This record gives sequence, structure tokens and C-alpha cells, in this order.
Amino acid sequence: MMTQKQKTDIRILQALFTDMRFESLFNAIDRLHDAASSGKIGEVTNLSTDEVVGWLRDIVYTANETINELENPVATLVSWENLAETREDWSLHIDRKGRRA
Repeated sequence: MMTQKQKTDIRILQALFTDMRFESLFNAIDRLHDAASSGKIGEVTNLSTDEVVGWLRDIVYTANETINELENPVATLVSWENLAETREDWSLHIDRKGRRA
């Protein structure tokens, strides 16, 4: 059962991801593009070019991953528990014969 806090958190997130917010994000990046293409990046941000590029790379990576997960939901449903070794006798230590100790 979902708690009241979880319901509130979901409502907050739903308010963040609306058509109007996506349009605003797009317009901001479009203005950044216009400034970059005209050599006037300093007029729209106080960040260095390297910082802007870093942020854009992070945004593009995250957006591409989100698109992939939305378009291929079954392929991305991986349980973290299945990725981690959970046996109690598991160890990173390898003995002299190449076996886990």
C-alpha cells in the first residue's frame, strides 16, 4: 500500500514533467544553441564552455537512456538483486588454485 508521503512525492514529480515544463526545457536549450551557434554563449550563461558541454552530455545521456527504457520496458526491467552475488560463501578472494575462497 502506498503511504501518504509516497503519494505526495508522486504528485510533485508529476507536476515537474508536464508539456509546459518540457517546452520550457526545450526552449532553454534552443536559446543556448542559438547563442552557441552565433558565438555568444557568454550572453546566456556564466558557465564555462567545458561546464556547459559537461551538462549537455549528462542531459543527452540521461535523455537517451530514458527513451530507451520507455521504448523497451521489458529489456530494462532488471532487478538489482539479480545482478549482485548474494550467496553468503561468495568472496572476491581467490586462492592459489584459482578458486574463490
